Amino acid sequence: MKFPLLKTIGTLGFVVLTLNAYAEQGSSSNGMNMGSMGGSSASQVLGTNEAEVKAVDKANKSITLHHGPIKSKTVEMTPMTMTFPVEKPSLLSNVKAGDKVAFTIENVKNVATVTALKVEK
Repeated sequence: MKFPLLKTIGTLGFVVLTLNAYAEQGSSSNGMNMGSMGGSSASQVLGTNEAEVKAVDKANKSITLHHGPIKSKTVEMTPMTMTFPVEKPSLLSNVKAGDKVAFTIENVKNVATVTALKVEK
């Protein structure tokens, strides 16, 4: 009689540990692993991340950014260089390769999309 009881207690303990680990993982990321990025005054005002513009593609409404860690409400990402679509083509009007920018990125229709962009002086 003791063996089934110990087996049940062991199984329940394993389930609790597994659910706890899963809950912690779910609360700390949204599919991409990343920490927050410290920033300049422009980043703090806009609540954005910082990057260097590598390329601007107005025809395809996208921008290539070399960025540090990204953390927003819906996107978390490690530092890398990546091309992102922009929510509004007008965001690309005053940006060129080499510019330092403050930007916000959010998940729009399951795609990490730049929703705000400002050239830093």
